[in-house]
Amino acid sequence: MIYLIVGLLITFACYVLFLVSDKQRPKTQKSRWAKCAEHYQICRYLAFGVLATALTLLIQYTGRGVGSVSLFVFATPILFILILSINDLKPKKTAQSK
Repeated sequence: MIYLIVGLLITFACYVLFLVSDKQRPKTQKSRWAKCAEHYQICRYLAFGVLATALTLLIQYTGRGVGSVSLFVFATPILFILILSINDLKPKKTAQSK
C-alpha cells in the first residue's frame, strides 16, 4: 500500500513540475491548470514537498539507504511514462534530398 501511495505522490509531483516548467508554462496558462501557471513558484515548492513526503514514507518503510535509492527506482519509470504520454512525439519534417 505504501508503494502505491508513493507512486501516486511521485506521479503528481512530476506532473506539476512539468506543468510549471518554463517551456510548458504558456500552454498551461491556456488550460484548466492556469492557476498553477500563475503561481508557479508555489507549485514548485509544493511538488518538491510532495517528493520529500514520498521520500520520507519510503525511508520510514524500508530504511534510510534503501528508501533513498528506491525513490529514484520508482521515479525513473514514472518520469519515462509521463514524458512519453505528455509530449507530442511526431517525426520532424525534413527536406528529402534527391
